[in-house]
Amino acid sequence: MKFVEAINNKNLPLIIDMMSEDFYFIDTYGNKENKEQMKTGWQGYFDWFPDYLIDVFDYIENEKFSMIIGKASASYMGNKEKYWEFPACWKVIVNGNQIQTWQVFCDSKKQLDSMK
Repeated sequence: MKFVEAINNKNLPLIIDMMSEDFYFIDTYGNKENKEQMKTGWQGYFDWFPDYLIDVFDYIENEKFSMIIGKASASYMGNKEKYWEFPACWKVIVNGNQIQTWQVFCDSKKQLDSMK
């Protein structure tokens, strides 16, 4: 939940600090990006969606991973006419006190359409 809070606050130094050295972000299409790529990836995403927000509705976990269930919302370049929100969930693998995997599952059509 601290990682979600860092994302919602656009706290890039904390986000980077919380990612393990073998971190992977996996998008809804299965594309993977490592920690080095995500150092600039997060900033680029926040530039596109400065009001990006994750709302958490539920959280479940087992000994291997956790699932965050909620919704994501934002507006492209802060333009309220290009606002979107959709249900989403995130698979999270934690190694020690750091995030090793952050995988998102959602239908990102609204998000992509807002960028047109």
